[in-house]
Amino acid sequence: MRSFELEYSGTKLYFGLNVVKNLSKHLNGIERVTVVTGKHSARVSGALKDVEEVLEDLDVEYKVFDKVKPNPTVDIANELSEFVWRESSECLIAIGGGSVIDTAKFSSCIALSGGDARDYLRGKSVKRLLPLIVVNLTHGTGSEIDRFAVLTDGREKIGVSIRYPDVSFDDPKYTLSLPRDQSIYTTIDAFFHAYEAVTAKTTNPFVETLSFECARLIGENLKDENLKGKFNLLYASMIAGISLDISPAHIVHAIEHALSGINPKLAHGCGLALIGARSIYWIHKNSENSSKILSFLTGRKVKSAEDAERSFTEFLDSIGFEGSLEDYIGRDDFRDVEGIVFGTLSYLLRRVKFEFKREMLYDILERSL
Repeated sequence: MRSFELEYSGTKLYFGLNVVKNLSKHLNGIERVTVVTGKHSARVSGALKDVEEVLEDLDVEYKVFDKVKPNPTVDIANELSEFVWRESSECLIAIGGGSVIDTAKFSSCIALSGGDARDYLRGKSVKRLLPLIVVNLTHGTGSEIDRFAVLTDGREKIGVSIRYPDVSFDDPKYTLSLPRDQSIYTTIDAFFHAYEAVTAKTTNPFVETLSFECARLIGENLKDENLKGKFNLLYASMIAGISLDISPAHIVHAIEHALSGINPKLAHGCGLALIGARSIYWIHKNSENSSKILSFLTGRKVKSAEDAERSFTEFLDSIGFEGSLEDYIGRDDFRDVEGIVFGTLSYLLRRVKFEFKREMLYDILERSL
């Protein structure tokens, strides 16, 4: 498990065991920092302690903002921005998964460019931003290496291209404390980053190389809870994040964003898993890359759309995924989902080569209950 460094679109990424020791290289001249976390994972994983040790060794003043929850809202991003401004912070360090990282992305822009989170969801341009350092705690987000961030506004969950982190750290030891269900959910998120990237209109040979390798590593390592398995899953997630950045997500993420916007208790990766099999059925009919990436995931040839749907369902069963969409929404919510998918999120549907129709959406929702 060799550590390495790479640079992608302005992000300096350190990957491997104990790479957070390199944090000190990127705090020259920084006197005040806001550390952004959720309630538990930064502490339980040991990442917060490691970061605090570096900050204290450098005599950098810091305050911890630990109010970020899954499916973060525009309100929490605005609250963090005010906290950063009030503390006169010169840098943000986000320690967490996608929710924490995405919230910090927005706030690092609001702190210097003004406005509030809703303005950026509506297209406000970023003129100035604070430095953002990321310590990623999951093998699913990809947000440590891509430019996207997602917030919930009311019942709508919206993703935008906002900024890349300046520096990111991927250390597999921090993912060892993930509960099994979260480990599954985050990995399914990484898989659909790769799957949607290679089935989008914008795919290319580089995206295919990264995405197919991501799927292979997930298929071979998701059952392993040891450090080597986590290393491989974290690597798979990171390269899927690059794939997503080049060739963005479409149908599956559009539907899931609508679902977890309506019910924030639905974890993003769980939602993707619940609707994934039937979504794959429709996408498979219109993309030859669907067969290829599913074959890398499952280790066997996948031909028809029915076979594709079945193979993904069997994969979920093999890793112990359990759940039903009816645990989170009912048929009474279908019209709201339709309104969001074909309204606010309709731009995502234009990223595929075929017309995604309303009857396809209703079929996916019905079959996923």
